[in-house]
Amino acid sequence: MLRPALSALLYFSLIFSAAAFAAEDAAEAEEEKEPLRYYQISPNIMTFYQNTGRKMGYIVVQVQVVVRGDENLEIVETHLPLMQDTLIDFFNSQDKDTVKDLTQRETLRTQATERIATVLKDEVGKDVVENVLFTQYVFQ
Repeated sequence: MLRPALSALLYFSLIFSAAAFAAEDAAEAEEEKEPLRYYQISPNIMTFYQNTGRKMGYIVVQVQVVVRGDENLEIVETHLPLMQDTLIDFFNSQDKDTVKDLTQRETLRTQATERIATVLKDEVGKDVVENVLFTQYVFQ
């Protein structure tokens, strides 16, 4: 009767030990990550968007690209024209309702992040972009 209880106790102590080691490994991996770096695309992205009728609408967006580490920051700096062109094409293809809708802004930011991440990955062969932030967003 004592053996099954002892076996169960030993089994659970091994599980908890393994979980403790896994938590320590995760904490060490988190510490080894390089710090986040922010790169402001300058000048701000300014372009026209698709509007109804004969009026032209324009949008000005200040964009920050979030990367991890100095090496990725240098890659982003090197490929600034590629990112600018990608963002201009992206905002050019948007319509008036999407640009002006506050609830669509997060969707636009997510899509812009995906576009920039994709073109940079195609260019350099690795994931560089962590995130893209819109720190200013003006339209008319």
